Amino acid sequence: MRHLLTVADVMTADVVTVAEDTPFKAVAAILAEHHISAVPVRSAYGGVAGVVSETDLLRKEEYQRSGRHWFHRKARTKAGALTAGALMTRPAVTVQGGCTLDEAARLMADRGITRLVVTDGDELTGIVTRSDLLSAFLAPDQEILARVRRDVVDRNLSDDPFAVEVSVREGVVTVAGQVAKRSTVAFAEQLIAGVDGVVGVRNELSWAFDDTAPAAGTAGPFY
Repeated sequence: MRHLLTVADVMTADVVTVAEDTPFKAVAAILAEHHISAVPVRSAYGGVAGVVSETDLLRKEEYQRSGRHWFHRKARTKAGALTAGALMTRPAVTVQGGCTLDEAARLMADRGITRLVVTDGDELTGIVTRSDLLSAFLAPDQEILARVRRDVVDRNLSDDPFAVEVSVREGVVTVAGQVAKRSTVAFAEQLIAGVDGVVGVRNELSWAFDDTAPAAGTAGPFY
């Protein structure tokens, strides 16, 4: 089975949190002190009640400078909030540590958010941001090469009698050589593209036998 990086591999495990009764100014100070843009809010029972972000805090400034008449009720409530519990966005969008990076990225895109709270049951275990997800693309070329050889070449092309050469430059994988079947070419490219850290694939593979073409004298697909 191909190894995929998970949220647990890239998340920040040492998470700063605040309680629901933490005052507005204390929340702002914590964000500034730790150079973070959001902080999970702990519930009275120890779980994650919600998340306070810089956007939530800035509602007050926006509200005070722009006037009250155009604000929706929810926005007015946040603008007048004095504690983390009133400021926070709830419920927090959470994922499990075993979630893959592409699954986490899709969830962020679907929800229009830049971070996810990582939990194990009700327990907070970390925070993962878009920057964390992008860290997979910062892997050195040699590390990406090792992943491609281990997860694709050795596991899926090792029985092929023909040599396969792989190289990586700036995250772009070039795969060359000859494989036995034409169907293997597209299959190999798909697998390589799915390896964590791969930016692109240059497929220079050729094949000895075209197993995708219909057999001579038959009208249907070749089996």
